[in-house]
This record gives sequence, C-alpha cells and structure tokens, in this order.
Amino acid sequence: MFPERGKQISIKYAPLLLIVAFGTVLRIFDLLSKSLWYDEVFSVGVSDPNNSLSEVFYKTVEDVHPPLYQILLWLVFQVFGYGEWEARLLSVFFGVALLPAMYCLGRKLFNQRVGLIAALLSSVNFVFIAFSRDARSYSLLVFLGVVSFLLFFSLVEKKSFLAVLLYSACAALLVNTHYFGVFPVMAQFMILLYYSVRTGLDRQFFIAGGVAALAIFFSLIPLLSSMLKNFKRTGTWIKRPEESFLTEWFSLLFGSHTVALICGVLIVFALVKLLVLKDEKDSLKILLVWWVLGFTVAWVRSSFFTPILSFKNMAVFAPVILILVSCGFDLVRDEAIRWILLAFVCLMSVSYYASYPDYSKLRIEHDLRSPVKKIIDEARNVPVYAGGIYAGYFKILGSSIRPVPYEVLETNLMMNALPLCFYVIDLDQVRNYSGQLNAMVVERLEYQNNSIALYRGKGAVGCEPVVDIL
Repeated sequence: MFPERGKQISIKYAPLLLIVAFGTVLRIFDLLSKSLWYDEVFSVGVSDPNNSLSEVFYKTVEDVHPPLYQILLWLVFQVFGYGEWEARLLSVFFGVALLPAMYCLGRKLFNQRVGLIAALLSSVNFVFIAFSRDARSYSLLVFLGVVSFLLFFSLVEKKSFLAVLLYSACAALLVNTHYFGVFPVMAQFMILLYYSVRTGLDRQFFIAGGVAALAIFFSLIPLLSSMLKNFKRTGTWIKRPEESFLTEWFSLLFGSHTVALICGVLIVFALVKLLVLKDEKDSLKILLVWWVLGFTVAWVRSSFFTPILSFKNMAVFAPVILILVSCGFDLVRDEAIRWILLAFVCLMSVSYYASYPDYSKLRIEHDLRSPVKKIIDEARNVPVYAGGIYAGYFKILGSSIRPVPYEVLETNLMMNALPLCFYVIDLDQVRNYSGQLNAMVVERLEYQNNSIALYRGKGAVGCEPVVDIL
C-alpha cells in the first residue's frame, strides 16, 4: 500500500524534479564563472569573515540596505571559507529553491499545470539565472517574496496561530533583506483588509494582521534610525525612470526580444480571459495588487522625490509576470501548440543565456579580477596603486598584496618620489597625471571597462613585463 502511494507521489512530482534538476545545472554552470563584478566585491567585502557580526550589520545599513543577506553571507564564509565560489553559494541555493516555490504559487493561484510552467520558465529565465550568480540579495529577495505569498494564503485559509507565526517570520525576513521587500508585504496587508471587509469585518483577520504587523515592526527597530536617515536622502546613483522604463525592463526580464514578444502576447491573452471568466480564487486581484500597488508607489517616489526604481529592484515584481505568462500558456486550448510554443520559448531563453548576454543593466561591468590576477601571477614585489575595492579582491583570491590609494600616487608624482617599478589599476582614476605616467609606461593592458599598467620610475632599470615560456 505505502510503496504504491510513494510511486504515485514520485510520478506526480517527476516533471517538477526534472525542472529543478535542469535549473540547478544552469545555475551551477554559471556559478563556475568565478569573476566577481564590482557590486559583488563590495558585498563580499562587507561580509568578510574577519569582520565581527556587528561590523557586518553597521556596514550594511550604512550602505542603504537591510542586513539579513549580508549576515547570512557572513555565516556562509564562516562555514565554507572565503572565496569567489563560496560567495555565490547562497544565491545559487535560493535561485534553485525558487523553482519549487514558483510551482507552488502557480498551483495555488490557478492549477498544477500553471505551476509547472511557472517553474519551467523560472528555471530558464535570464534575470533569475543572473541573480543566482550574483553575490547580492536579489535571489533571496525573490524567493522570500514568493514564499511570503504562499504563507499568506495559509494564514487567510487557516487563521491559526502557527500560520500567523510562519507568515510573520517570513515577512520580517523579507523586509530585512531589501527595502523593496516592503511592497509584497504592503500588497498582502491590502488583500487581507479586502478579505476582512468582504467577510463582514472578520475579527480574526484583524488580529492576524495586527500580530503580523507588530512582528514586522519589531524586526525593523534596529534599523529605524538608518531607515529615517536614508528616507531623507536625495542623492542617489539611480536615475529617474523614463517612459520606456517598463518596456526596457520587460525585454530585459526575458533577455531575448523574441521571447519577450511571445510572453507579452500571452500576458494580454491571460488578462483578457481572466477579466471575462469568474475568478473564484481572486487570483487576478492578488497578482494585480502585488504588481500595481507596489510599482505605483515606487514609480511616484522615483518620479517626484528620490529615485528608487532600478532594473535590479524590479526583481520583486518578476514572479507576477511569469505567473501571468504561465496562465497564458495554460489557456492555449490546443495542447500541441501550447507545448511547441513553450519549448521554443525555453530554447530561445537558454540560447540567449549561453551566448554571452549583456548584463550591464543588472550589474556594474568592470572586470576587476583580470588585473588583480595578473599582478598575483607575476609575483612582483612592487607597489600597486588602486582603489579600495581592489584590496578586497586581492584578499578574496588569498593574496597578501594590499594596494596603495591613488592619492598616495598623486602625492608621489608631485614630490618626484616614485618607486622604481609600480602598477596602476584602473588608469582613468588618475587621468590628471596621464601625461607624466605615459612617459614611464612599460606595459599596458585593457580589460572590460578596466585597465592596468606597469610603470618604470625615473632612472630605474628593468621592470620588463613577465613573459610566459611554454
């Protein structure tokens, strides 16, 4: 009896297991690309295992971020060691965990087939794969956003103490991961208020909502002073959103313009059908509140106050789009056409991901690793002038080299007190002295948005570049 039941369960979930395995392979393949990008090196530096837990906390909140992800990353380094591969373990884990979570969300809102399609689309989605590679908080943000809705549905249905406790814990973790985590929670409270009014001001809904709100508030108490300070900030690297922001983000979400076009048509198809059909589960209302409420608040703040909308921050709304696309696939009546279209979308998505796509809208694309690795490999005992971010990369790669700040190089140039031989990484940072430096260059190499040069000081002999002998 039990073996037969176990067999039925394994058959039922076999497609999901295959999807998770496929998504895991894609993410591990990306994990093996060890070069860390600019913002990743900063994140890894904050969670340096030599820092105390309080240092990790304060360095994170000073940089306008809640601390949960950085604390978790610090714990990963404590257990697995400090390195490039280890830096991405956390994001890969949550990137894989997102796939069954998307399945559960699609099944809960619509049906099992929508859930399977949502998991499959998430497994090959360009942005989700990119987030799984980054040593940043976005993979955790998306995962917790989806799980918070699943626990929210459990709260609405059961209204039990355990359901309230689990949802409150997840919502608190979500808002402590990224400030955009507030938007799904805000949508959930609006939906809870709607259910309460619809059921005749159900007291249990108010109690559940009050308990959850208190738990979230208390979790944010250590951040309140930093939050108030950050809320008053007017300077930011994020630009005000243009009218094309949404269309550009939609294209970026799917990578390939062809895939974006197909998915856009399917979303329209799903919205038309859902608006006409009776929605017994309130699925469309939930998705629209999740998307429209959060995005509208972020758009208004970005347009008229301090810009906060970026392509990366929009990650919190991406599950809504993929669920609607999955619903569009599900509404295609002809099964053969449905699976042909789905296979084509997946093939195009994987092809785009495998063809060295443009990540520039999702990360700061400076090749930090190559110049650092060159200096380490050449093993010269000469000074290195570079910004503080490079000191972090030398440390990540296990080197004892610590670069000297650019200001020291500029002082040495003015005082004519240069070393006999020295390196400079990222030459654009010392452009005011480019004429003097060009007269002393021995070797110069260009990388992606970066450069390195070996220089010979006045009267020095040698400093020739190291040549590999095969």
